Amino acid sequence: MQQEYYSLPFVFDFAFDKMMERQEHPKCSLQQSIMQHLHLLLTTAFGEFPGETGFGCSIWDNDFDNLTSPHKTKELIRQSLLQSIKEHEKRLGNVRVELIIRQEELPDGNGIRVKKRIEITITGTIQLTNEKFGYKDSFFIGPLSY
Repeated sequence: MQQEYYSLPFVFDFAFDKMMERQEHPKCSLQQSIMQHLHLLLTTAFGEFPGETGFGCSIWDNDFDNLTSPHKTKELIRQSLLQSIKEHEKRLGNVRVELIIRQEELPDGNGIRVKKRIEITITGTIQLTNEKFGYKDSFFIGPLSY
């Protein structure tokens, strides 16, 4: 039996209006739910969510850090992500996190702009079904990315 999960984002005003009309909030599969939860975890800084200050990851703590070596920064972020996933996404087991951090030159209205991109690959096993799971995401970070 396949379970359904509520999809993100969960907009309370929208949900209330739909509930009053007896409509349900959109649902998604287990895989999509895990992917959406991982994306939320990756895009949340520690302390940003008042109910759970440990929810999030350290990507955003290292956003403007130009003093620490790139290798050390990469390993700090990787370890933080691994710990956060193990703590907050218990539907995954055997979790592995891989990171690639690179500089990219992108054109903008005034010429070329240098941005730092972090590419994240998360693999593991879905505990409920013992299926292999993979998720990829990327973000621009760093002081020159704004």
